[in-house]
Amino acid sequence: MATNRKEFIEASLKLAMVGSIAGMGTLVSCGKKEDSDEEGQEVSPPEDLMQEHGLLNRILLIYDNCRTNLTNKQSFNLQSLASAAGIIRTFVEDYHEKQEEQYLFPRFRKANQLTDLVDILLQQHQVGRRITDQVMQLTKSQNPTEVETQQLIALLEKFNRMYRLHEAREDTVLSPPCRKIVSKL
Repeated sequence: MATNRKEFIEASLKLAMVGSIAGMGTLVSCGKKEDSDEEGQEVSPPEDLMQEHGLLNRILLIYDNCRTNLTNKQSFNLQSLASAAGIIRTFVEDYHEKQEEQYLFPRFRKANQLTDLVDILLQQHQVGRRITDQVMQLTKSQNPTEVETQQLIALLEKFNRMYRLHEAREDTVLSPPCRKIVSKL
């Protein structure tokens, strides 16, 4: 059974990596009103945001699976978790969140709309980066101590709980007025 989970994690990471590489070209700078997808249909910034959240959701599933393995003391390749954290760092934090922080959040502030939510989302980005730092540090060793394992379990749980709410707020509260805000400015 552990072999099947290991294969699942490795396959999921490969799929997530392919998705992240493909997704990097799809984020629309909020400086543009719209862009086109592969079929030439227009893709709005909110649609782009939601597509990129799909990658985040795949990583959250990997984090859930790794946390379950750690909790149940089942063996798996800790490098898989380190790779997932690397995708969070390079794609979610250094690319996706930076785009939100540079292009989307300032537009909501300038329009004086949902500024409290924007502040919360920005704080969550900062907390997420600190958690990712810790996860990356704790996954450097293939044989973490029991204390490190418990820390890792807590970090993965905290990250997933925060980002599921974070993403839901962006998708349901921030995205609906995004087209109007982006078009207006």
